[in-house]
This record gives sequence, structure tokens and C-alpha cells, in this order.
Amino acid sequence: MIIFNKPAVQRVAQIYAESRQAKRLEKGAGNTAYSDEVTLSAEGRELQTMLHKLHTAPDIRPRAEELKVAVENGTYRVSPKQIAEAILRARKGS
Repeated sequence: MIIFNKPAVQRVAQIYAESRQAKRLEKGAGNTAYSDEVTLSAEGRELQTMLHKLHTAPDIRPRAEELKVAVENGTYRVSPKQIAEAILRARKGS
């Protein structure tokens, strides 16, 4: 039995030969410079901007930890004047 006479095997051999020929042509053409380009949507650009701001924001964890400890110990004191000013600012903003 001769396996090379089967049409399917001959077609596979032909495809393989064409593939090898195409690779030779690519190598002969030299190093072709390819470039990729990425275009972000408006939402993507906005997300990128927010992530950048998040990474460049100051770390507030040490101050938050200090406040947490002060509240737990009962040593945190609230200024009535600051509360009143914050209420007035909030009322003006709405």
C-alpha cells in the first residue's frame, strides 16, 4: 500500500511545502519592522487617569490609624467650631 497516493496526504504535503516557501520568502525580505498601536476608548482613558491619581495620592493610612486608636482610647476630641463650620459649608454647597 502506498500512502503517498492518497489525496488528503498529498494536500497536507502541498500545504506544508507552501508554508515552508512562505517562511523562506519572509526571511529573504529581511527584518521587517512591525508596530502595534493601541487606542483607548474615552472610558479607558478616564480609568487610566483615575488609576494614575490613585497611585500618586498621598498615603492616608498612618493618619487614619492614629484617629482610630484615639477614638478607641477615648482621647479623640472633636471641635464644635469645626463641626459648625463644616455644616455651614455643606449647606452652602447644596
